[in-house]
Amino acid sequence: MRTIPTQAYLYLLVLLFSGCIPKHLDPTRNQTQVVIQDMKVNDSFDFKSTRDIQLNIKAGSPSFAGERIRINVYNDLPTVGEVLASGITASDQSLKLEFRAPAPLTELYIEKINAYGASEVKKVKVDSYISAEFKTTTPTLALRMQANSGLDCATGVTKPYTNHKSNITINEGEIVSLKGTYSGTITMRGGELRICGTATGLKINLNNNNGKVYFLEGSIVELLDIVGNTPSTKVYNYSQSLTMADKISMGGSFENHGKILVNGNFTVSNNNTNTFVNNGELHVKGTFSNNRHFVNNNIMIVDDKYQAEGSSINENNCNLYVGDEFKTNNNFVNRGYIKVDGETTITGNSSLKLADGAMLSTRDINLNGTITGSGSSSVVKVSGQSKLTGSAAMSGAVVLCDANGVEQNSSRITGSYLSCTGSFVPKSACNPEGFGTPTLVDTDKDGVADAQDDYPTDPNRVYQSYYPSATGWATYGFEDLWPAQGDYDFNDLVINSRITRVFNADNKVIELHNQIIIRAIGAAYDNGFGFQLDGVSSSEVASVSGYSHTKGYVQLAPNKTEAEQPKAVIVAYDSPESLIKRSAGSMFNTVKANPVGTPGQLNIVIRFATPLDPAKVSQEKINPFIIVDGKREVEVHLGNFAPTAKVNTSRFGSLKDTSKPGSGRYYRTEGNLPWAIELPVEFNYPAESVPITDAYLFFADWALSGGSQKKDWYEDKPGYKVQAKTFR
Repeated sequence: MRTIPTQAYLYLLVLLFSGCIPKHLDPTRNQTQVVIQDMKVNDSFDFKSTRDIQLNIKAGSPSFAGERIRINVYNDLPTVGEVLASGITASDQSLKLEFRAPAPLTELYIEKINAYGASEVKKVKVDSYISAEFKTTTPTLALRMQANSGLDCATGVTKPYTNHKSNITINEGEIVSLKGTYSGTITMRGGELRICGTATGLKINLNNNNGKVYFLEGSIVELLDIVGNTPSTKVYNYSQSLTMADKISMGGSFENHGKILVNGNFTVSNNNTNTFVNNGELHVKGTFSNNRHFVNNNIMIVDDKYQAEGSSINENNCNLYVGDEFKTNNNFVNRGYIKVDGETTITGNSSLKLADGAMLSTRDINLNGTITGSGSSSVVKVSGQSKLTGSAAMSGAVVLCDANGVEQNSSRITGSYLSCTGSFVPKSACNPEGFGTPTLVDTDKDGVADAQDDYPTDPNRVYQSYYPSATGWATYGFEDLWPAQGDYDFNDLVINSRITRVFNADNKVIELHNQIIIRAIGAAYDNGFGFQLDGVSSSEVASVSGYSHTKGYVQLAPNKTEAEQPKAVIVAYDSPESLIKRSAGSMFNTVKANPVGTPGQLNIVIRFATPLDPAKVSQEKINPFIIVDGKREVEVHLGNFAPTAKVNTSRFGSLKDTSKPGSGRYYRTEGNLPWAIELPVEFNYPAESVPITDAYLFFADWALSGGSQKKDWYEDKPGYKVQAKTFR
């Protein structure tokens, strides 16, 4: 709740904000935006921007009798993605995983890890019910990413071209699309270029820092030249057929999510503040020279030479193949697999850093710099000649294995680093070669090998799973005037949440952690925040820690759940004031003109009396709510989520609320609007008193379609939101 302006002022404010939408964001939206209070949404729509998934996995043939298998589910390739779910299974059994994912997600990557640490990756299409099977024990090569740009050549476009032949100039604020066929030169003075068709003989001049180029899915592009080293230009490839001519030199930032063939040499220009990221497949027929920050997360093939120049930053996280020479004049970090058919040269004052399980397999090596290893094991395998000279050094968990013996060692590298025994690097989706003989290690004797165990020294804990991910945050946005209708900016309270579940070897949950950040309070009320575990009774909880209670109206049971509640109810805080640091003004991080305040943070830890079936604490059974202005009997929940036993039910069905507890309907208006929403991301919420339909231009499309259209309405894509109407 906030200080409510007069009706006339509200109306004027809405008109003012509506009039500020730049037409170039989406020219199809030249009509007045939908007034959210007037919306009529299908009563079956739950306002979820997520989907709950049940995944059944069969691990396939075992490496030995009784082998346990670790399964990880990612939202992207494991080298770049986030873990959404995990589990342990026997090789002859099926594993069922239930988890929540963003609604726009179309593909999942499933990783199988055997007891020796060897991994295999399978890609599946997202559905509510999915079955997947690993039929062999042979790891496959890394999967080329089939990313979804989320863009097309119609939405938000200001200048569409079809079958165009002459040159084009793109100015600041313009979005230009190319469909059909195109040949010519593009001069960019800012703006955005999207290519959906076939472009041959294409030349692009990037002469403005704000220029963006998208080669979209299905496009076929022959790029003869791309000129301009301005640091803020950005190029994104989603095409599976992007061909570049000889001697390409490129500045700015570049992301490859598709397939690129460079017919000659490829130089990444000297500007290491920007990054060239390969998430797909990059094949360079000539020499690749890197002068800035280059990251390979999937497959890179260089037929001639890879040259890491002195000012560059180089990271290989998956599979890098070099035909002739791999040469580093600076630091190179390898977290995956490098295969060199010719010679590897590590010059003086440069280094090759190998992460745990990383491998360099080369014919010859000329080492005058430093090789370091981290973790427990990394390997340099030499099939031909080894020359270790001058200042050459090795340190950490790494060995150099030359099966024919080291031909020259005029360095101080000792024999302990020159060994072909005792080290093991498993085969994986990135490393088809592997090294050594595996040894099964299970330090805590819990039946799960250390290579699969997140807690190798703790027999009670094995792995964790997260919502929305290990590093991401979900967002809850509340309106606190219930049962009266609010202004639908959903910022009376904005909470970020990350749920971590800790499992034992039997896939039972022993702990649940809820990390909470109080991001915004667009309210005059002093609201508390808590959550109910709808599938867990109070007696099934052993202890709760991490909460903040300062007002005295929350009564606790001995296990620190809320007293006199049949289900487990955890009140995270009864007042935010001791947790946040306000900067100025009556609102907290909702008024754009005010200085930003410091968010408050809590880490709630719930330990269960006995390990629980994961279904009892699935994400759909975590029920967040606010306690309005210190009145314990007044709660606001997500739509159709039941209140706790403390609520005063007399408010249901009053004012704008149309709850019918007997039929499972809660916290919905006559038009089926809720008083709270959940998003699987850290949401850039609307500014004070701005309805969400004014800030996010496709929210109404999504809601009125029952969630079938614009599932990604909340994402930061061109034409999706009005930046001036969000808080930041």
